[in-house]
Amino acid sequence: MFEKEEEMISKSKKRLEEMSIPEESVNHAIQHGLLKAKAKRRNRRKSIWTIGVAVILMLTFTTSIRVSPTFATAVASIPGLERFVEILQPEFDKGLEAIIDQEYYEPVGISQTENNITFTLDGVIIDETGAEIFYTLEAPYSIKNIDYGDIKFFNGDKELVSSISYNSPNQEEENRKLDKFSFTFSDIEKFKTKDFKIKFEIMEGRDKTTAFEVPFTIKNDLMSGKEYKVNKEVIIDGQKIFIEEVNIYPLRVALNIHFDEKNTMEILQFEDIRLEDEKGEVWSSIRNGSSGFGGVGDLEKTYFLQSNYFKEPKELYLKFDKVQALPKEESYLLIDFDKKEILEQPSFGKIEITKILPGGLEVRYKPMRDNHTYSLFSQGENEKGEDIYIPLQRSWKDVEYQYEDIQLEGNMFNPVKLPFYAYPNYLKGSASIRIK
Repeated sequence: MFEKEEEMISKSKKRLEEMSIPEESVNHAIQHGLLKAKAKRRNRRKSIWTIGVAVILMLTFTTSIRVSPTFATAVASIPGLERFVEILQPEFDKGLEAIIDQEYYEPVGISQTENNITFTLDGVIIDETGAEIFYTLEAPYSIKNIDYGDIKFFNGDKELVSSISYNSPNQEEENRKLDKFSFTFSDIEKFKTKDFKIKFEIMEGRDKTTAFEVPFTIKNDLMSGKEYKVNKEVIIDGQKIFIEEVNIYPLRVALNIHFDEKNTMEILQFEDIRLEDEKGEVWSSIRNGSSGFGGVGDLEKTYFLQSNYFKEPKELYLKFDKVQALPKEESYLLIDFDKKEILEQPSFGKIEITKILPGGLEVRYKPMRDNHTYSLFSQGENEKGEDIYIPLQRSWKDVEYQYEDIQLEGNMFNPVKLPFYAYPNYLKGSASIRIK
């Protein structure tokens, strides 16, 4: 019955495994979106951060499609999702299966043509934390090398401040592109209307820009988060971590954490943080990087995990280990870029600075985990306390090391301080907290 769809999935899987990734294009696209969002909320109390974004997207293309044939054929039969598995991250599969099964994905099918380019809004998934906007672009000529300018998302007349990511997929047809915009809102949004709008620009070279403004109205009820008040403290390797609450949404789980200001270590990332049910099934975790609210050094942070909103376990546990941390007095690099000197750095020696350039640096380190990396820095500051931004971080690896080329932007008054966003040094211990 589903021979055609199964053949499509099989071919897609083979093609994905063979693809080479245009890494520079991916990084440029993601960082462009993140910088735009960062600039808009520079003066807000909360900031949104994303770790390992380029790797998340690369894994979209290089990881096998881990879906069952039954689920794959079901997805392929839904309008607008014929090639869903080609552009959706594999780690979303369990949550996606529930979203599809519960009909929370909503087909839209609105098209608009400007300058001979047709944009079709295939469908959407929207909740209070963000939106996944699936679309098709078509033109009577090659659109293989297009880029995007401003991308904005509105609820009614209100612009929803977001970080934006999108892929740079290898297209089967040069004049047709299937992809998605992923929005992560900088605050939890309580929508006042079911009317939405996406505005964006397509750039073809330096001189040609095409603007789209596509309004749409959804029929589904927008699901609210499930709130679990936890208010429990755990101590790992002498460091106090207070779990305030866990809120579960269709697209992601928001985990609110508070760190004791008396902690001697700067806690960076949780490499293995997850929700488990009473059977030990992991149904929400961070696999390929993370995002959330809060910046380096903040005592309060919100971490986003993958979600399975539509599942109702009898018991639910929050568990984590492999917590990245550095002593607070060693949690940064201090560099004089004029003299090409490292003035201060962590004593652990797990990251090596291989090059210092006038506007950036190159580092190498042993990968933190298989098939995954973290961005080491989010931003820094110069001697005058002014922000130094990082518009681009390119990563690659050889047999032994992970490499990062980090470009800086701002007034480079030396020395420049770069707090670590991630570092392969870990607290000893683990935690398990029942939240339901």
